[in-house]
Amino acid sequence: MSSTPTLANILPLRPRDHEDAARVAISWLSERHRKGWRNAFEDLLDHWRPQGPEDEGQLDEDGMTMVSINVGEWLIARGQIHARGGLQEINGYLLGRDGPYLTPGQKAWLAQLRERPLRLYRVTDVRPGEGLTLVDELDTQAEPQAVRERSGSRSASPGMLMGARIMQVSDAAGGHLELSGAIYPFAKLRETQVLAQVRQALAGAAALKLHAENVRDLAETEIARAWLAQWFEPAPLPQIRDASTGDPMLLVTDHYRVRDAAALAVALAAQADVSGNAQQSWHRETRGGDGQLRSLAAINPGRAADRVEVFYRTQRLADEGRAWFEALAGSAVEHLTREITDPAGSLARAHKGGDLEKPAGTASPASGLPPEVLAQALEEVIHRHYAHWADETIPALGGLTPRQAIATPAGLERVKGLLREYEDGERRQSAAQGRPAMSYQFLWDALGIQR
Repeated sequence: MSSTPTLANILPLRPRDHEDAARVAISWLSERHRKGWRNAFEDLLDHWRPQGPEDEGQLDEDGMTMVSINVGEWLIARGQIHARGGLQEINGYLLGRDGPYLTPGQKAWLAQLRERPLRLYRVTDVRPGEGLTLVDELDTQAEPQAVRERSGSRSASPGMLMGARIMQVSDAAGGHLELSGAIYPFAKLRETQVLAQVRQALAGAAALKLHAENVRDLAETEIARAWLAQWFEPAPLPQIRDASTGDPMLLVTDHYRVRDAAALAVALAAQADVSGNAQQSWHRETRGGDGQLRSLAAINPGRAADRVEVFYRTQRLADEGRAWFEALAGSAVEHLTREITDPAGSLARAHKGGDLEKPAGTASPASGLPPEVLAQALEEVIHRHYAHWADETIPALGGLTPRQAIATPAGLERVKGLLREYEDGERRQSAAQGRPAMSYQFLWDALGIQR
């Protein structure tokens, strides 16, 4: 069974006129129409639950609580129930003359639940105890939404993908946004799968020219089913791909002994696609189809005066790059060894071995380095890896570069969200590894944007 993120206490009390609208509605349905409500609940849960062996996974206590909240809200927004001799739309039944006593605010809340779609949102900012900023993951042009969410904001983190309904609430200040109460958070390794499922459902609905409500219902069902599947299906293996080539990410470093530094410098300086110098580093670059420069190789000084290291991001770049570099350098260098790091494999081993759970003040055994030295080494790698980040196309930005994306309010918030996600991940990882946290301020500065 794979682990699933949860938002603690995701249905906080709201001491306003719509307080407890869902609870009142569900209590009334379960008391007045016990059998019908139980059947509706179980039928929907069966519809969401993936088909397969019964013992593949099970819901823990947190999972049961979240399922009860999410299924209950879904039913009062979209469901049907056998009552009063026929099949009734639950939302209309609750708001009709035969429904329970509800305050005007509670009626308005239930009516709005019917109108508000369940959408996929990315958390781009967290204000603990106050609220969240969300962007629509399927509509890159949609404006960012700042929602009040005191309880959920304490456990959410930048970069989290979740399904939610955003509600409009009137107040003395003119109104604000809140989450409805049902939250569908996704583990990082599930994101590719759920996005593919929802997009496929939307594409199929568009091909069939379905009514807008049917399209909405299909997308919502895919979100709910993918969310529940996290408890019952094994987590997919991570797929880390290079953003510019699409190839699997593989960190490759070729180590060379330099026999003639002057000859090597002359050879590199003569190349039109190479820039830099021997004291800092050389970079071989190419211009992509979108007009942006892409790094093919980074040629860096080695740990000794007569050493040089050539770094590549993928196996294909490494194989092609080694042939190019050795033909260029000739007898000026001698190949010593090739070092390969698989990011996905390293992450899986670290997680399995508990390296990410180690207390502060200890270094990872895999590194064998003191925390300060490890931090310095990692910072050099990060700066090298993100050297051209501002002008590289990023799938999470709809194929735009960060510099292009910040031209619109929606794109600017998405870029800020990515940077906050990087920083949040670094804070967690550095604390687990007992080293100083690295700063990503250089990426903010490269784009000239403020936090």
